[in-house]
Amino acid sequence: MTTTVRPAPGTRTALTALLCGTLLAPLNSSMVAVALAPIQRDLGRPLATTTWVVTVFYLTACVCQPLLGRVADRVGPRRLFAAGMALAALASAAAVTATSLPLLVLCRCAQAAGVSAAFPCAMVVIRRHGDVARLSAVATVNTTAGAVGPVLGGLLTSWAGWQAIFWVNLPVMLGALVLAWRAIGPEERRPARGGLVRAIDPVGVVLFAVAMVGLLAVMLALPTVSVPGAVAVVVAGTGFLWWERRAAEPFVDVRSLAAPGGPVPVLGTFVLFNLAYYGAFYGLPPWLQTALGFDAAHAGLLIMPIAATSVVATVLGGPVMRRFGVGLTLLAGGGLLLAGVAAITTFGAATPVWAVVLDGVVLGVPYGLCNLGLQRLMYERAPAGMTGVVGGLFQSARYVGAILAVGLVGASAPGDPSTPTDPRGLAVAMTAVAAAVIVILARDLRRPER
Repeated sequence: MTTTVRPAPGTRTALTALLCGTLLAPLNSSMVAVALAPIQRDLGRPLATTTWVVTVFYLTACVCQPLLGRVADRVGPRRLFAAGMALAALASAAAVTATSLPLLVLCRCAQAAGVSAAFPCAMVVIRRHGDVARLSAVATVNTTAGAVGPVLGGLLTSWAGWQAIFWVNLPVMLGALVLAWRAIGPEERRPARGGLVRAIDPVGVVLFAVAMVGLLAVMLALPTVSVPGAVAVVVAGTGFLWWERRAAEPFVDVRSLAAPGGPVPVLGTFVLFNLAYYGAFYGLPPWLQTALGFDAAHAGLLIMPIAATSVVATVLGGPVMRRFGVGLTLLAGGGLLLAGVAAITTFGAATPVWAVVLDGVVLGVPYGLCNLGLQRLMYERAPAGMTGVVGGLFQSARYVGAILAVGLVGASAPGDPSTPTDPRGLAVAMTAVAAAVIVILARDLRRPER
């Protein structure tokens, strides 16, 4: 039986600051969903190119989350979190003044690197104080921020332009920095000169990053084949696994992660879950705006049921899992995900608004339940001393799924920006992915060691 430790007032303040930090990544990745069309018009780029604003955020965070988790495991969360919030604040302020797509993409890259420190730091602090109940708070904050993001982004974009989705971050970032610096205890370890560089395993980090860039190149080239991207994925991915199994201090200890009862099945399932979910999430707003004629604010409001339902599902997820078990809850969430994406295959120009709203309700439930359930399994299966890096990998799994989804959305978009988008072909692929999520969950949860 797990004992929950009531945190001291200073610890509660630190956790509050870290929760504020963790909401920034999902908030900034989702707010931009309904701002892509205005950014496309203002900067004069096609939608497939403008999606770099989304993709570079996920790609950077995908690499930085486990890397910064490794740093948090080695030296503690205080200085790392403060530096991340400072970098993210500077990047957000610079993005407001961006007048070209390359500059905006660069700002998004720096912003993603900064906010990537928050989630692994939160996992380390929770593990340090044994306050397991805070896992639900982290999941609720992440779900709420990701779900509310499109609505908030749509309102801000309509009222003050797409630049508003960046300056709204500044009070949260600076406030979290100040609170965390005052409340998080002193660092537990100070590595020797050069020790941290060796500990983060630069070779492993580079191979991991090259594999992720290759994956992105493959997805952006669809429906054609990117030979360089495919080669990068195979060569760098194979090299990463080979190196990490032999490195003295691996960036990711793949032996421990792949051991029986480890988190590898959880991470793989989370990739596929996010691929299916974000395929619908990013595929619907362009369709609502280009095919049905809604502006950014109304498109955000039409997918608001996803926000409301996912928040409620996350809040109620804890009691539901205690009543029915994590496994049954996850399988039920997978079934609802399958139903939600399958329904999009029937959407067209004559689809009534109530059908879009109803499908948003269906999609919101699995986002809340599966995010909370898989996060719980991730925390329980993390090997000793690897809480930060496994937490980072969990977030990377989210971003890999989103990268795949954004690539498919861009590939399915018409070449002419004036041509309405059609989400049905994408929905067929996401339906198959959702079915795979259910199969993998069922096989993993029925193993004897579970």
